[in-house]
Amino acid sequence: MKKLLFLSLAVLLSFGLAHALLPSFGVKGGVNMATYAGTDANITGVTKTSKMGLGAGAFVCLDLIAIKIQPEVLFSQKGAKYEVSGASYTQSLSYVEVPVLLKFSFGKIIVPSVYAGPAFGTLMSAKQTGEMAGVSISGDIKDQLNGTDLGLVFGAEVKLPVKLSVEARYNMGLSKIPKAISGVQPDVKNSTVSVMLGYYMF
Repeated sequence: MKKLLFLSLAVLLSFGLAHALLPSFGVKGGVNMATYAGTDANITGVTKTSKMGLGAGAFVCLDLIAIKIQPEVLFSQKGAKYEVSGASYTQSLSYVEVPVLLKFSFGKIIVPSVYAGPAFGTLMSAKQTGEMAGVSISGDIKDQLNGTDLGLVFGAEVKLPVKLSVEARYNMGLSKIPKAISGVQPDVKNSTVSVMLGYYMF
């Protein structure tokens, strides 16, 4: 009797674990509202505003019953806009980003979720454009910036019955973006709010 009970429990556990590990795949895309944070990003006399950009990519959601693990691969445009003494500048930074999120979901038909986790970024390109005294300026600034970025993501999502999802997230930069100048590294970090629409393929 004990052997039969043990065998039954083992079969149920194996079935439950196999079901729990069945992943969901999807794609997502939306808008980034990016700026810079940090003590050196807020300079007296300089007006800083958000820069609009694109965020898009794919994700895998692994359901572990109590929680979900969701790694993603995203193309993410960041940067900021500045105005100072009549001149305006826009810095446009493009990253390939890999967030790894712990996700807690509630409900069955309409499924709200909250999530958090680290995001690891690799800088693909960095350009600065602007206008000063009526003259347009532009240049590549990638060699002035660090090639990697680390952030912490917080967000919420609502998954609809039609396999669509709507989400909003904040990516708080933890790494300083600029390289050190004369041994001193400016305290400037990425700060990005994103609104995305997703589609669960299965």
